[in-house]
Amino acid sequence: MDTGMGRTGLVDVTVTYGGEPALRGVTLLAEAGEVLAVVGPSGSGKTTALRAVAGLQPLRVGRVLVAGRDVTGIPVSQRDVSMVFRSTTLVPFLDVAANLARSAGAFGVPEPEAARRVTSRSKLLGLVRLLPRLPHTLSAGESGLTGIGRTLVRTPRAFLFDEPLAHLDSAERARTRRTIVDAVRKACVGALYVTHDQAEAMAVGDRLAVLHEGRIRQIDRPRRVYEAPADTFVAEFVGASGMGLLPARLVTSGGSAGFRVGERTIPLWGPVPAALASRVDSQVLLGLRAEDVAEAGPDADPAAVAVPVSVRSVERPGRDAVVSAEVGLPGEADGARLVARIPGGTSLRKGAHAQLLLDARRAHVFDPATGRALMHPN
Repeated sequence: MDTGMGRTGLVDVTVTYGGEPALRGVTLLAEAGEVLAVVGPSGSGKTTALRAVAGLQPLRVGRVLVAGRDVTGIPVSQRDVSMVFRSTTLVPFLDVAANLARSAGAFGVPEPEAARRVTSRSKLLGLVRLLPRLPHTLSAGESGLTGIGRTLVRTPRAFLFDEPLAHLDSAERARTRRTIVDAVRKACVGALYVTHDQAEAMAVGDRLAVLHEGRIRQIDRPRRVYEAPADTFVAEFVGASGMGLLPARLVTSGGSAGFRVGERTIPLWGPVPAALASRVDSQVLLGLRAEDVAEAGPDADPAAVAVPVSVRSVERPGRDAVVSAEVGLPGEADGARLVARIPGGTSLRKGAHAQLLLDARRAHVFDPATGRALMHPN
């Protein structure tokens, strides 16, 4: 969308702690009206990135933009960003209503408009019943909601969210993240949204950035990141069950290609794809999402090949069962992991020996040396 407001975030930023890089040449920019969700494991640099945009973290190299304006070196108070911290600190002697109004008034919002915003945001966030209460009477979740409300009563040049829903239950999370997205859209400013919850990131983000060891591994639309991960780290990190990875060798026979996994060949039912032309007779890694692995049975897809596995765990989070299994392979002491999402009525149990069906046409292919993606299924 073209609002003329410009982008918010980091450009080629490096941050160091005690001589060790926490961010390494990171470029992370949210468009006006866009929520850019940032995920990654602990220590990956997510919160450091937010603090750098806010001006709370000095940079070694790079620039910070807020709504298209270069604010590198400008004090925090002059950047006009609104940040929700993981741990909310409220003014202890003011009730919730006064905390919200104070946030709006501190940035020049006239008192009548501040009161209107407090009323509006309180209704959206379910804070109405909390307005007369003092901070020490609030639960962690209620304090978190108040912190979000305090941020949303403003109209800053950018929003920064650091695990904003960490203390909320699932129902409150769903409602509150919708409110946050709507507020960002209405304000037409960029928002960086850090979370460890991948489902939350994929639900709230217009785009998803995966951060690991201070580097951006991939930025794209959430669905694209899931369906076409840039490397094995992203493949295993993104998704409720991660992606199972199997060592294999690309082979050909009679003009058709296939992947040799242990003693079985899983056919591609066609010639070698152009993306793999240089990999014939070489080792690759096959990546399979849980929904692309099936349990062997009488109604099995004839194009799939059964592979023997040892079941390590069976979880039933809902209608389906999520089965984690190990494929025993020659030369692999610990085997290789597969995850399957199958109908919940399965008889598979932990410790059982079973067969799972693999279809090479649904496999992602990665370079085992670099981890980079070579090919994704159509």
